[in-house]
Amino acid sequence: MIDRANQQAVEAPIGWAIGDVLDKAKSAWAGIADYLTVYADALGQAIHYEELSRLSDAELKRRGIPRADLHRHVFGNSYKR
Repeated sequence: MIDRANQQAVEAPIGWAIGDVLDKAKSAWAGIADYLTVYADALGQAIHYEELSRLSDAELKRRGIPRADLHRHVFGNSYKR
C-alpha cells in the first residue's frame, strides 16, 4: 500500500506539469494565430490603399472616393490619429 501511495504522489506532479506546458503551448499558438490574422488584414488594407492611390483623381471621383478621404475609405475605423 505504501508503494502504491508513493507512486501516485510521483505521477501527479508530472501530469500537472505536462498539462501546464500543453496549456501554455495552446495559448502561444492561439496568440500567433491572432497575430497572423491581424497582420493579414493590415496587409490586405495596405495593398488595397496602394492600388487605389495609383488611380487618377477622376477615377477616384467616379468611384465616389475623394483623394483626401482615401485612407478613411480603406482603413475605416482602424485608422486612428
